[in-house]
Amino acid sequence: MASRSSLSVLRHKPFRLFVLARIISMSGSAMAPVALAFAVLGFDGRPNSLAIVLAGSTVPQLVMLLVGGVIADRLSKRRVIVLGNLVPALTQGVIALLVASGTADVTRVAAFAALAGGASALTQPAMNSLLPDLVEADQIQEANALMRLPVNAVKIAAPALGGLLVALVGPEWTLAWDAASFAMAAALVSRLAISAPEKRKYSVLRDFREGWAEFSGRFWLWSYVLSGTVVVALWLGGYQLLGPVVTHDRDLGAARWGTVQGAFAVGLFGGGFISLKWKPSRIMVVCVCANLPLALPLLALAADAPLLVLASSAVLAGAALDVAVVCWHTAMQEQLPSEVLGRVSSLSSTGELMAVPLGYLAVGATATSLGPTSVLLVSAAVMTLATLVLLLAPSVRAMRRRVVTEVPEAVAV
Repeated sequence: MASRSSLSVLRHKPFRLFVLARIISMSGSAMAPVALAFAVLGFDGRPNSLAIVLAGSTVPQLVMLLVGGVIADRLSKRRVIVLGNLVPALTQGVIALLVASGTADVTRVAAFAALAGGASALTQPAMNSLLPDLVEADQIQEANALMRLPVNAVKIAAPALGGLLVALVGPEWTLAWDAASFAMAAALVSRLAISAPEKRKYSVLRDFREGWAEFSGRFWLWSYVLSGTVVVALWLGGYQLLGPVVTHDRDLGAARWGTVQGAFAVGLFGGGFISLKWKPSRIMVVCVCANLPLALPLLALAADAPLLVLASSAVLAGAALDVAVVCWHTAMQEQLPSEVLGRVSSLSSTGELMAVPLGYLAVGATATSLGPTSVLLVSAAVMTLATLVLLLAPSVRAMRRRVVTEVPEAVAV
């Protein structure tokens, strides 16, 4: 159980409003991958087709993340986040109508998924850099953990419910709820009273160069992102792409895969509780090691493990991943100046997503020709090596969390 001091961050009304918006948005987003995957597999059962849709939603993110980083440090974060929710509300609604009317195809779905992915990427740097504006300086890790706890709680039930809805009424209704949840989140965020940053005197190009200098000058930061370029691409290719393909080919169905997704969310929820109470001094060592269990679900899928084993591996991977995410965001928010946090966050996210489209396409093509088992085994091995090599870096091992000793300024409630 979280202590009173851990929950004191909830006294800030803007933080509570932001968390509520994230819960509602995630209630749809957590169902959407199951619905989208089985919608595509319904009109085109080839792994390549699903890979094209997933890659299409990722490619625009590489550009929009960089743009979003500069925008987050120059414009109102509230307006950026509102816009980034309204666009997916529209595109997901259109995809739902296409699927319901029987006019969906790979090209159309991929195009609208690309628009949604680009809009979501535009908001990511603003969301990653917003917490210091909502809470006090010594509450950042608690805020990171508490923001993820209810969101992860939604993720526990939502994928299984999404899989059940797909099985009972089809994917179009699940996608329609995803659209509605984005619209409601936009309405809530629009109520946040957050002042825009002061007008910057310099050009966008100079802003980007400043962000790059902060990013490239910290080995612990860019080396972790470089490792993440490999790990994230293989993880998404193995779990998000081949997971539905394997369960579909083995006649396990959408409901079973939704159960695995729900188990992963149970792990995320547990990891949030761990992060709420545990503040490791060697924050980057913990961050790196927490990525290792991501290989477990891929190994379970490759071994055709029973549902209980597969779900258990997903729980462990989810718990470890949430610890890694909270530690990583906390490290950046503690170590970086607030005025460059949006830009550095965008470079971090861009680096980790850079190889994802290629990963989707390569994994899809290889699995189509060689079968998914070999691809899953190789992916798990490469992910593990790319993670362990970081522990050889002295700056990663030496990184310590920052202790706040000064009394922070009060945050408006």
